[in-house]
Amino acid sequence: MATVYVIDPLERLMPYAIERDAALAAGADFVLGDAGAPRVRDAEVILTYLVPFDAAAIAGLSRCRGIIRCGVGVDSVDLAAATAAGIVVCNAPTYCVPDVADHAASLILAGARRIAWFDGAVRRGAWQAAHDAERGMRRIAAQTIGIIGLGRIGRGVAQRLAPFGARLLGHDPYLGDDQIRAMGVTPLSLEDVLRQSDVVSLHVPLAPATWHLIDAGRLALMKPDATLVNTSRGPLVDTAALVAALHAGRIFGAALDVLEDEPPGAAHPLYAFDPRRVLLTPHAAASSHEAQHDLHRELAASIDALVRGRRPAAIVNREVVARSISPNAR
Repeated sequence: MATVYVIDPLERLMPYAIERDAALAAGADFVLGDAGAPRVRDAEVILTYLVPFDAAAIAGLSRCRGIIRCGVGVDSVDLAAATAAGIVVCNAPTYCVPDVADHAASLILAGARRIAWFDGAVRRGAWQAAHDAERGMRRIAAQTIGIIGLGRIGRGVAQRLAPFGARLLGHDPYLGDDQIRAMGVTPLSLEDVLRQSDVVSLHVPLAPATWHLIDAGRLALMKPDATLVNTSRGPLVDTAALVAALHAGRIFGAALDVLEDEPPGAAHPLYAFDPRRVLLTPHAAASSHEAQHDLHRELAASIDALVRGRRPAAIVNREVVARSISPNAR
């Protein structure tokens, strides 16, 4: 009997009832355990949320057909090593698309309208002072918003912001200019998006090529009154360079759902900035009741396919010649 093994199980957050049912219906055993348990080495299918799989870990998997990452990002899995070993790597590519797009658009709007700062001022009894102090806000329709990465989430952000009348710029090296224009977005180079935008929102995966995509040099291209928004992965942004740029006034603000180190320490340097300039949320952009349901459904579909020897729809390393999967299966 095949085994579906869930490491670092999140039963307290997400009981795996749908995944368990899928495994049992396909004729597999379903086990919750930890990464060091002997059974993980012989499992045919492995689900992981936080535990990484580097080349050494992958080399120790004797029977594995597939590693399923319980989320969108697969930066914690060595894709080259998995592919060389004939192991399919899957993710849950669509479960949280509306939620992250909602969150990014919300951060953009909340920052532009100083919502968190106003709320704090009112609660401190500074109603009139706050009313009088914040006269420099600009309407959304007068701003230019740049979107870096126009996949599912980036497109969703563009769709949400278009009715506000903002000028939308975009950069995505995997899309043609006509494809970007069809979204109502003006295509530009990464550098020109940074130079021209009042708000820059990041929607790219973390990979070696995108680590510190926004570094000191690229922050220097941005307008001094610009805001950087990141709901993707913390290491896309060089935190030290961002803090330095904020202190020096080279950019105005940042709205971040993700950080390089999570959770942040009690003395994180971004805490020094008031909510007019820096908004922080706890890696919650993907969270909603509906997203959790869709996550379980996508994971279960991959389990069913892998146990039955079929190619899952959510394969990330599509070039893989998989173990124990029919080459003609779809």
